[in-house]
Amino acid sequence: MFSQKGKPLLVMDNFVFKLNKTTNTNKYYQCENPQCTMTLRTDINDVLIGTKDDHNHPPEPEQIEVRKLKHVIKEREKNETTPIPKIYDEETARFYLTSLAMAIVPSQGEISTRIFVLLFLKE
Repeated sequence: MFSQKGKPLLVMDNFVFKLNKTTNTNKYYQCENPQCTMTLRTDINDVLIGTKDDHNHPPEPEQIEVRKLKHVIKEREKNETTPIPKIYDEETARFYLTSLAMAIVPSQGEISTRIFVLLFLKE
């Protein structure tokens, strides 16, 4: 999974971690929540080596589901000529989303606007 800026993210136990530093043998991640002090270390293949501290917030699996859906929609829009509304309908039907995740999925119009901004204003 990747952030909106294209940076690598690691999902572990329904928490999202952003890559903080990479060495020849290890990767260091920190919780994406800025108020959380949880960090972890993996090898180069993202196999967990150790953790430091605990999360001070609950996991948000629904947010992760929605981010994955948005990523798939964005990737399809970059690589296909299919209209965004059709991609949105196909992917929301294909993804198994919990009812809570469906409640927080951006509307088709919001997705279209965001993808337009990401794809065309970066050029």
